[in-house]
This record gives sequence, C-alpha cells and structure tokens, in this order.
Amino acid sequence: MSKSANTINTVYVIIPTYNEVENIRKIISALFDVNKKLVAWNINILVVDDNSPDGTADLVRTMQTEFGKDTLKLVSGNKAGLGKAYLHGFNEVLHTYKSEAIVMMDADFSHNPKSIPILLNAIENGADYVIGSRYVQGGSIPGNWPLMRVVNSRVANFVAHALSGIDKGILDTTGGFKAIRTTTLKKIDLNSINASGYVFQVSLLHAFASRSANIAEVPISFTDRERGTSKMKSRDIIEFIYRVYKLNPQSRIATLIRFGIVGACGSLINLMILTTLVRFTHISILFADLVAIEVSIITNFYMNHFYTFKLREGQFRNYDRANKVFVKLLKFNAGAIGGALISFTAFYVFHQLLHVNYVVADLYAILLATGWNYWVSTKIVWKIVDART
Repeated sequence: MSKSANTINTVYVIIPTYNEVENIRKIISALFDVNKKLVAWNINILVVDDNSPDGTADLVRTMQTEFGKDTLKLVSGNKAGLGKAYLHGFNEVLHTYKSEAIVMMDADFSHNPKSIPILLNAIENGADYVIGSRYVQGGSIPGNWPLMRVVNSRVANFVAHALSGIDKGILDTTGGFKAIRTTTLKKIDLNSINASGYVFQVSLLHAFASRSANIAEVPISFTDRERGTSKMKSRDIIEFIYRVYKLNPQSRIATLIRFGIVGACGSLINLMILTTLVRFTHISILFADLVAIEVSIITNFYMNHFYTFKLREGQFRNYDRANKVFVKLLKFNAGAIGGALISFTAFYVFHQLLHVNYVVADLYAILLATGWNYWVSTKIVWKIVDART
C-alpha cells in the first residue's frame, strides 16, 4: 500500500550516539526499511552524536549521500550524557523541522525498530507519551539477563515510583524506547530538566505526568546490545537517585529520608552533649543524660522545622497565628517522650520477656520509636491543613 500525501505525518527518530560506529549503519538501514511499510507516517532520522572518537558521525555523513540529508540528519556536540543529547535533539526538531511525533531509541538494537509502528499507533489513538514497556503484559526482557541486572532494573523502577510520585500504574518508568506527540512536548519546560544521564527518562516522564498528559504503555521485547559496550557508569546511578529525589521533595520516602538524617544528627548531638557534661562538669550522669536528651530533642525539632518539613510551611493555614513554633515544639517534645517510652517498653519486651539478643532488641525498639516519632511529626506537629477548611 502506498502512502497518501493527505494522511502522512512526520516522525523524527532521535538516536543519541557515542562510539556506535559498529551499530549506526545497521540501525539507520533498519529504520528506513520500517518506513517503507508505514502508511500514515514518514520516518526522518536525527542522529545526535557526542563527538564520538570512533568515527560515528563521519559514517552518518557518508550515509547522508545515500539516503539524503532531508531524511537523515546529524547534529554533534560535546559529550554531556544521554539526557543532554536528547534535549539537544528535541530542540533541534521543535525549532527547525515540522514533525507530529518524536521517537526516542538507542542505536544498539536493544530497541527493535519493528516496534515503532506499535508506538505510533498509540499516538494515533490519542496518547501524548508512549512507553515501549518491558513490564506490561506482552513485554519482555532477555531471558539470560543476570539476576543482578534484573534486580537493578526493578529497584530503579521502585525508586522512581517511591520518590517521584509517578503513578504506580506506569510499570516501566526507566525504559528508553518512546514516542512523544510534539504538540505536547512543546508545552514542557525542557530547560527545567537538568538530568544528563539515564535518569533523564524518569525526569521526562515526570514532566509529562505533572501536566496530566495522556501516557500509554505498549509491550516491547527488550534485547541486549549486539555490538559495542554499555555506557552505564556508577555516576549515572548516583545521579539517578539524586535527581529522582529532587523531582518530588515532598514524597513520603523523601520526607522520611530527611527525617532519618535529622534523627542521626540528633543522636550524635545527644552523645556529644552527654560526653561533654560527664567529662567537664560534676553533675550526675543521670541528669547529664536528661539534658542531652532534651537538647537533642530541641535540635531535632528545629532541623525538622527548617529542613525536613520546610516545604510544608506554605500549606499551613494561618501559620503565624494558629501554629506558633513554641506550640509545635511542645507537641514535638511530648511526642519524643512518647517515643522514648515506646523504645524502652519495646526493648524490655523483646529482651527481657522474649529473650531476643539485646542488640537486635534495641534495633526493634529504635524502629518502633522512629515510626512513632515520624507519625507524630507528620500527623500532629507539621500536619498539612487543607486551606479549604
């Protein structure tokens, strides 16, 4: 069936490359083979090369004489990571060319070009952002993947959901094979996406989800690259955790992390105060311990107030009049005393009555007390008040 000039939409396939000279000719040829079978779409290719020293860009320039510069385009830049390469490609397409959709894919055949019609079909059916998903029904990952790689992929998806607040109904938050409606992409503030590595995939998804875009997942079979080596580095993992955390600082997990950091600091302050009083004063150890506990409680309160729950401040109703800091301090102090009682009781029950090792018993007690203190802090001390009530 030939393509009708009245129904053809243009899709740009953006391929970021760095040292992909072994793959680029094959992937470009495969994409143009797929294009021959498309009825309502016409594929153009944009290769975004990060100045590959292996001659990837030179090979693309050679292929432009074969396929034409109108359909095969190349932009180059300094190596700055996957995310920056895609942003470069997005801006090139949005500001220079006419296109109804963009497809994101790797050059290494881990994304099968033959799946592109499935992604574009979802765009035709109204989706703004289509994920080629490994984890929806019908999708798959390589059967020979090492267990650690499977775990890493699943953990990355869990972290993305827990920290960013992305709908848990989206099963593959980290996949890189996607189709995007350009009219919706134009509404996204691309300058606000700072991710340079693989976390870019989650950051972009979060940007679309935050605008209530129509997000769809279609099944794909993900395969390992046939040639070349993976570009994943340890710094990508660090950036992933940091950037996902920054996407939604008010998520429960992010708040709990800050709460835990404050708690650890409070424990160190407690120990320092206790040690100082015992060594340099003549007061009793019991009294010194009480002073250390109270100082750490007050310190924890102010660190939580100005760090852990700082972002909630703007949501408090009549904050200056109804929620005085001193009143909050009293509530926090009462909660901390309750936490201490819970900790002591739990330790007594586990160690004395159930004969659990004292170290393990203490860990259980700390967990229970921390849970109590977190509940008091979020539900009573720094409770979010609905402005409508």
